[in-house]
Amino acid sequence: MTDLDSVMKKSLAQASSHSRKVYGQNPLTAEEVLDLANSGALITAATIRPEGRPHLSPVDLVAVDGILYVGVDKTTARYKNLIQNPAITIMIAEGWKRQAILEGVAHFLDIESETSGKVLEAEKRKYGWTAEAIAEFSPVKVFTWKAKQT
Repeated sequence: MTDLDSVMKKSLAQASSHSRKVYGQNPLTAEEVLDLANSGALITAATIRPEGRPHLSPVDLVAVDGILYVGVDKTTARYKNLIQNPAITIMIAEGWKRQAILEGVAHFLDIESETSGKVLEAEKRKYGWTAEAIAEFSPVKVFTWKAKQT
């Protein structure tokens, strides 16, 4: 979680004045981002097609031991895109209550590894199914926002 927290702070420090104004007002903590990833919030991901066009679709995302993981089936465009280019942007949105935009890279794990086993268990609990491939998501830029408590 320390890495996520430092990426979040660095992202705000290097952001444009507009982004600092919007996302610096009431950001989520790193722990809240991980909780949001494991919630029932809408999660979408954008990857890059081989010809350079974006590909946007719903995505399986879970946080396990403070790290984010993406579940991907091997017959999908997302899998083919990530094999060719590991860049991925994920948006987690719980309506206007909490939101996170995370840019980073995804690296596939050995599906037989102990880590993959833990991630597959988390996927099964959250979604009721598991993916054919698991990728660790490493954020490089993160912007978050939450509604102020009234």
